[in-house]
Amino acid sequence: MSTVHAEQGTLTIVAGTKATNIRAGHNVLMHIFIKAATAGTTFDVQLTDIYSNNIFLREDITGELNELLHMPTTGNYTLTILNSSADENFKYMLAFKEN
Repeated sequence: MSTVHAEQGTLTIVAGTKATNIRAGHNVLMHIFIKAATAGTTFDVQLTDIYSNNIFLREDITGELNELLHMPTTGNYTLTILNSSADENFKYMLAFKEN
Protein backbone atom coordinates (compact mmCIF):
# COMPACT_ATOMS: atom_id res chain seq x y z
CA MET A 1 0.00 0.00 0.00
CA SER A 2 1.32 3.45 -0.92
CA THR A 3 1.19 6.40 1.40
CA VAL A 4 0.27 9.73 -0.16
CA HIS A 5 0.90 13.15 1.29
CA ALA A 6 -0.48 16.38 -0.10
CA GLU A 7 0.91 19.88 0.04
CA GLN A 8 -2.00 22.28 -0.28
CA GLY A 9 -2.97 25.84 0.45
CA THR A 10 -3.91 29.19 -1.01
CA LEU A 11 -1.68 31.75 -2.70
CA THR A 12 -2.70 35.38 -3.05
CA ILE A 13 -1.25 36.73 -6.27
CA VAL A 14 0.24 40.23 -6.17
CA ALA A 15 1.51 41.92 -9.34
CA GLY A 16 0.88 38.70 -11.28
CA THR A 17 3.24 36.43 -9.32
CA LYS A 18 3.52 34.47 -6.07
CA ALA A 19 5.76 31.59 -4.93
CA THR A 20 5.71 29.09 -2.07
CA ASN A 21 7.95 26.30 -0.79
CA ILE A 22 6.76 22.72 -1.33
CA ARG A 23 8.06 19.80 0.78
CA ALA A 24 8.59 17.03 -1.75
CA GLY A 25 11.20 14.75 -0.19
CA HIS A 26 12.39 11.67 -2.05
CA ASN A 27 8.94 10.83 -3.36
CA VAL A 28 6.98 10.82 -6.61
CA LEU A 29 4.80 13.76 -7.61
CA MET A 30 1.56 12.17 -8.80
CA HIS A 31 -0.89 15.05 -9.15
CA ILE A 32 -0.76 18.83 -9.43
CA PHE A 33 -3.88 20.96 -9.14
CA ILE A 34 -3.93 24.77 -9.34
CA LYS A 35 -7.19 26.71 -9.52
CA ALA A 36 -7.74 30.45 -9.92
CA ALA A 37 -10.64 32.13 -8.12
CA THR A 38 -12.04 33.24 -11.50
CA ALA A 39 -12.53 30.76 -14.34
CA GLY A 40 -11.28 33.21 -16.99
CA THR A 41 -7.95 34.01 -15.31
CA THR A 42 -4.89 32.96 -17.31
CA PHE A 43 -1.58 32.08 -15.67
CA ASP A 44 1.63 30.04 -15.83
CA VAL A 45 2.83 27.43 -13.30
CA GLN A 46 6.46 26.57 -12.62
CA LEU A 47 8.21 24.13 -10.26
CA THR A 48 11.86 24.82 -9.49
CA ASP A 49 14.16 22.36 -7.73
CA ILE A 50 16.83 23.06 -5.08
CA TYR A 51 19.42 23.59 -7.84
CA SER A 52 17.33 26.34 -9.51
CA ASN A 53 16.33 24.05 -12.38
CA ASN A 54 12.84 24.65 -13.75
CA ILE A 55 11.65 21.06 -13.90
CA PHE A 56 7.96 21.68 -14.64
CA LEU A 57 6.40 24.50 -16.65
CA ARG A 58 2.90 24.95 -18.01
CA GLU A 59 2.01 28.21 -19.73
CA ASP A 60 -1.18 29.99 -20.75
CA ILE A 61 -3.49 28.00 -18.47
CA THR A 62 -7.04 29.29 -18.18
CA GLY A 63 -8.94 28.72 -14.92
CA GLU A 64 -7.25 25.59 -13.60
CA LEU A 65 -4.42 23.12 -14.07
CA ASN A 66 -5.35 19.54 -13.17
CA GLU A 67 -2.63 17.14 -14.30
CA LEU A 68 -1.59 13.62 -13.35
CA LEU A 69 2.16 13.04 -13.32
CA HIS A 70 4.72 10.44 -12.34
CA MET A 71 7.73 12.63 -11.57
CA PRO A 72 10.44 11.58 -9.07
CA THR A 73 11.34 14.34 -6.63
CA THR A 74 14.14 15.10 -4.21
CA GLY A 75 14.32 17.84 -1.61
CA ASN A 76 12.07 20.87 -1.61
CA TYR A 77 10.65 22.73 -4.59
CA THR A 78 9.40 26.22 -5.25
CA LEU A 79 5.93 26.41 -6.76
CA THR A 80 5.45 29.69 -8.62
CA ILE A 81 2.31 31.02 -10.21
CA LEU A 82 3.31 33.75 -12.62
CA ASN A 83 1.98 35.97 -15.39
CA SER A 84 -1.48 35.87 -13.84
CA SER A 85 -3.99 38.05 -15.64
CA ALA A 86 -5.63 38.91 -12.28
CA ASP A 87 -4.43 39.46 -8.72
CA GLU A 88 -6.59 36.98 -6.83
CA ASN A 89 -6.46 33.84 -4.70
CA PHE A 90 -5.31 30.54 -6.16
CA LYS A 91 -5.82 27.15 -4.54
CA TYR A 92 -3.07 24.58 -4.99
CA MET A 93 -2.57 20.91 -4.18
CA LEU A 94 0.37 18.68 -5.02
CA ALA A 95 0.01 14.99 -4.13
CA PHE A 96 3.11 12.82 -3.59
CA LYS A 97 3.40 9.04 -3.39
CA GLU A 98 5.87 8.34 -0.60
CA ASN A 99 8.58 5.72 -1.00
